[in-house]
Amino acid sequence: MCPRCKSLEVTRSRTRVRDTVMMWLGMKPYRCRECNKRFHLPAKQDRNLRLERARRAAERERSREVPISGRRVDSVN
Repeated sequence: MCPRCKSLEVTRSRTRVRDTVMMWLGMKPYRCRECNKRFHLPAKQDRNLRLERARRAAERERSREVPISGRRVDSVN
């Protein structure tokens, strides 16, 4: 989660020379897609972020599959 805007739309950032020490400490570089802030997350928080994004994607998929009528809707071409 982005520390500035709290968005889950974050991606791994390119590793730079100055990131080497942070990576030795178990921190990975990320960049927010919403506000463009670059930051580091600990490895455990990185795993939690991926699990949360997967859970939200699964919820969105389930909500699209079953409409109010109870019939399954196939994707539009």
